[in-house]
Amino acid sequence: MFRFRRPTADDAEMLLRWRTEPSITRFMFTDLENPNVDRQRAWLAAIEARRDFRHFIIEHEERPIGYLSYSDIDWVHLRCSSGSYIVEERDRRKLAGFLHNFIMDYCYYGMGMNKIVNYFMEGNDTVIRIQRVLKTREVGVLRQHVHKYGRFHDVYVFETLRSEWEGHIRLFPRETTLAAFAE
Repeated sequence: MFRFRRPTADDAEMLLRWRTEPSITRFMFTDLENPNVDRQRAWLAAIEARRDFRHFIIEHEERPIGYLSYSDIDWVHLRCSSGSYIVEERDRRKLAGFLHNFIMDYCYYGMGMNKIVNYFMEGNDTVIRIQRVLKTREVGVLRQHVHKYGRFHDVYVFETLRSEWEGHIRLFPRETTLAAFAE
């Protein structure tokens, strides 16, 4: 089954390798400048002090397969954004569809948020299509919002309220999804 654990300094090399993998970074809004393991370790240390950010290594059957983050966490207005990726294509095909319940349950019942807002760069068609299939509310498109690869890209915005999530079909009991997160 899945486990979500906090990254440690020992994960820096693996995270850097993942983060600079072309199939992963192509739909991220930013790219790392002069990436190296020491900078990755420093980033991991700095991020631990932030209240507006939480992140996890995604493991399946005790094997690291990806990364999940919650950013822009607003503890007053109870909203955040999330981002995730699964590194290997075979794992994406096999496991990605199961992660949504874990991500959403932790957002609402682990952190107590009321709303999650997610942003996806144009071209990330599979993920945008999945958001629509999952009945995530499409808020709109931020035109020419990200400059990458020498041109501007549109960004699709989706949101889900906790009250809307409570009506979704569950693949796993909430106790199972929340227990997968190691704090």
